[in-house]
Amino acid sequence: MNFINLTLRQAVSYSRVQGFLSWNSGILFLLALLINISLGYELHALDAVGFFCFLCLLERLSRRAFKYMLIVSSLLAAGYFPFGRTYGAPNFNSILSLYSSNPEEAGEILRVFPLWYYLVSLGILGFATLVLQSPARVFPRWSGHHSSLLTVFLSISLVAPLNVFYTEGTFSLLNISYPVFSFVKDLTLINMTVNAEHQRLQELATLQDNWHVVAAKPTHQVYVVVIGESARRDALGAFGGHWDNTPFMSHANGVLFQNYLSAASSTQQSLGLTLTLVGKDEQPQYQNNIVTLAKRAGFHTYWFSNQGQLGHYDTAIASIAKRADNVQFLKNGNFISQDTQDMDLLKFTDAALNENSAAPKLIVYHLMGSHPKACERTHNKYETFVDNKEVSCYLYSITQTDNFLASLHQQLQDSGKSFSMIYFSDHGLAFKERGSKSEYLSHNDQFRQNYQVPMFITSSEETRHRVVKAVRSANDFMSLFAEWSGIRSREVVPKYHFISEQLAPPAYVTNFTPSRIDYYKLPQDPFISHSKIPSQTALR
Repeated sequence: MNFINLTLRQAVSYSRVQGFLSWNSGILFLLALLINISLGYELHALDAVGFFCFLCLLERLSRRAFKYMLIVSSLLAAGYFPFGRTYGAPNFNSILSLYSSNPEEAGEILRVFPLWYYLVSLGILGFATLVLQSPARVFPRWSGHHSSLLTVFLSISLVAPLNVFYTEGTFSLLNISYPVFSFVKDLTLINMTVNAEHQRLQELATLQDNWHVVAAKPTHQVYVVVIGESARRDALGAFGGHWDNTPFMSHANGVLFQNYLSAASSTQQSLGLTLTLVGKDEQPQYQNNIVTLAKRAGFHTYWFSNQGQLGHYDTAIASIAKRADNVQFLKNGNFISQDTQDMDLLKFTDAALNENSAAPKLIVYHLMGSHPKACERTHNKYETFVDNKEVSCYLYSITQTDNFLASLHQQLQDSGKSFSMIYFSDHGLAFKERGSKSEYLSHNDQFRQNYQVPMFITSSEETRHRVVKAVRSANDFMSLFAEWSGIRSREVVPKYHFISEQLAPPAYVTNFTPSRIDYYKLPQDPFISHSKIPSQTALR
């Protein structure tokens, strides 16, 4: 009898283990792993094991709660995988960009992702469906398995908080590292920060600027600022790129800045820090910007944009633009806008130049430039095949910007007015899926090339082509603007001569979180062609 009882206990124990290690549990573990990978956080095997144990425990305690948890987690993972693969975990910049994007821009971002990203997302939903449709299993109310699962889950949960306690001396359960928990926590906290920044922007938008102009001695009748988009410097032939895609900037009389760095690696953050006076709290004072400074100095101001003026919120840059005397947006904001090209902005130039005004003029053009998806910018055209179609389109989008500058320069010359023109890009891009057929360029903050951007200055008086090799930062753009326009104010006191080889203070950049970081500690992401296909020069 004792032998029979022992055999039965062993059989029951074996059947439970076998049930635990069934195909259903195997798929559940794979699903837990995919969910952990998909949300953009660094993968830790312990987190996958702990999350798997949590799901197993939840299934034993409440089938309904298990289903809800699995559905929500799988939908989050499937929906976020393409973004997590490209941009990483949620951060201040990604949420800010989400609010600042209109449906057209959002659609372009979705089209730039490789097809296999979406196949993985479908795979996650497929595995979730298999688990949810499997027959419900009957478990005892509490057993040793429950205790084991709970112990493993809680033990792994405490690893990250205890590690922070050991290194920093503070303990908080908010430091639990399970990606699903971190995703919800970060999304909530970042959304609160973005809403607070939006509220601050709304308040600043109603404020009058408080510039104190000491003197205004412009040397030209017309000052032009052209803001490019997503152009990394090593993609431009004029700045050392391997492709002859910038005939105007490569040969025009003017000044090329070989080591100009953007303030940040995304449009809203970068231009907010570039075009405004930044306070001691390191926050942009949006009411104190290049437009309001020029107006205070007696300039007549214009802003012509091929970027949207509205996303979910009015964007920070649009709020600067609307301070100008004459504002034109080609895109209509919240709705799907027509397919407008940067060249369409040139139709506003003649009217601005011919407007009767004895005052000097500041004209700002904000381009779509090389914003992903590049083939949307070029209508699928390219001149030189490099790696794949998207990379080739990116190089041709640079040529389109160069053509815009050449045409604008001709308009300015034809006006007979004295002028000076600055061109720079807001930020660069980084390669994704490098070396593969699905290689593309996207926003990033982890490499030097995300901040290495072109800057070119020309004028009606320039007689030679020259290069400034000294490091220059967009964080000092207000100083350049004051020097360039001849406007002196109490608030902007240049610390060095920008258009020179004079040494500048150490450069820093702002990442996605946003935090100031040392540019020189970032790794490289060079533009290296992996294409085995000979270059083709026929326009596609």
